[in-house]
Amino acid sequence: MKKSDLFPSKIIDDYWVNAECKKKYPKPTKNSGKWLVFTYTKDLDKTWQKITKATEKGELGIAAKSATSKSNPNASNEDTRVICVYTYDSEDKNDVARIAWRLYELEINPRVLNYKKDNATFEGKYANKGHTKISRYSVSNHHFKNKTKDEFFKFFKERFQ
Repeated sequence: MKKSDLFPSKIIDDYWVNAECKKKYPKPTKNSGKWLVFTYTKDLDKTWQKITKATEKGELGIAAKSATSKSNPNASNEDTRVICVYTYDSEDKNDVARIAWRLYELEINPRVLNYKKDNATFEGKYANKGHTKISRYSVSNHHFKNKTKDEFFKFFKERFQ
């Protein structure tokens, strides 16, 4: 059994469990990043299973990882966990928007979906450590509702020029 098949809430010996895209996807650039999906711990396994399947089928980004039950010093709240959905390049707005839209289609709808460049993580920038303006992109549920995919893409490109 692959570790990605496991339930993150049951893992206590690693901080993360990973899933990788099994289809051809561009290699990460210096602008790589990830959508941060914060979910309540009670919903973690269900959300992770959706993201794992979609990632492996090539419907999301290059990879995904989920926080587990192991206590993490970078976590801001014990009642929530983060799932990262990686993109190859934060400046490819079509790809970044496509992944956000697919998360919405999968009914993975956190109140806010934030996108963080990997460089910010490498620099140790975390909101719970007092850093601000970390997110490259941020979209709320209302940005998706009552919109077609094309309307969302148009909104995304206009908002984040």
